Amino acid sequence: MCVFYFLLFNLKAAAATITLSAVSDTSIFENKPDANLGATTLLSGTNQQASRSRGMFRFDFSSLPVDAVINGVQVSLYCTRQPDPDQHGGPIASDFSLYRLFVDWGEGSGSSNTGSVALAGNATWNERHFLETSWGTPGGLIGTDYANNPSATTAVGNIGAYVWGSSTELISDVQAWLAAPSSNFGFMLVNQSEALSGSARRFASREQSDNIKTPPKLTITYSIVPEPSAIGLIMLGLIAAGFRRRRISI
Repeated sequence: MCVFYFLLFNLKAAAATITLSAVSDTSIFENKPDANLGATTLLSGTNQQASRSRGMFRFDFSSLPVDAVINGVQVSLYCTRQPDPDQHGGPIASDFSLYRLFVDWGEGSGSSNTGSVALAGNATWNERHFLETSWGTPGGLIGTDYANNPSATTAVGNIGAYVWGSSTELISDVQAWLAAPSSNFGFMLVNQSEALSGSARRFASREQSDNIKTPPKLTITYSIVPEPSAIGLIMLGLIAAGFRRRRISI
C-alpha cells in the first residue's frame, strides 16, 4: 500500500514548465492611424509628440497538453528604447498593463519603425482589420475589444528585461485559451500613463529578437491530473499483487 501512495503522490505532483515565444505581434500608432507596424518593434505609451501607441501579441498553445492544469504564468518583454532624455523632459517611468483581447486582429508586415501603409486585414489604430473591421473606438475599446481590468501590470523604466509576474488573471487567461483556442487573441499592452508625453517604450518583437533582446515570451507551469481510471488500475494491480503474495505465503 505504501507503494500505491508513493505512485499516487508522484502522479499528482507531476509538473512541467514550458516557455513559448509570440507567434504574432504588432503595434498601432495614433498619429499614423492607417499605418501598420507588424514587422517592427512593439510600441506602447505616449511619445514626446503626445501621440499614443499600443502593442499586441499572441501565443500558440498547441504544444500544451489539452488536459493541462495551469499553475503559474509569467510574461517577459525586453525594452529596447526609451524617449530621448534631452527632449521634452525626457522619459517617464510608468506602469504597463497586459489586457486580454476579446477580438481578432491582423499582424501585418509594416517594416518602418513609425509604420508602413497598411494592407487590407492589417491592424491599425483605426481598424483591427484594415478596410474590413473597425475597433470599438480607435485604439481599441476597453470592455469590448479588450478586458476591463488588466491581467498583470509592471513598472517599466530603463532599457532592459521586464517580467509580468504570475497572477490569478493570467492563469485564467491561459486556461481559457487552452480550453477554447478560437478565443485566443492574445494581449494588448497598454501604458497606464498615456496622458503623459514621454511614457512610451519600445520592446523587442519576434522579428527583432537576439540573444539579449528576446521577443515576447510566456512561461507556463502546469500539471497533469491523472484520470481516476488510471489511479483505479494502479490500486487494483497492487491489490492483486498483494493477494498473490498472500496465496504464495499460505
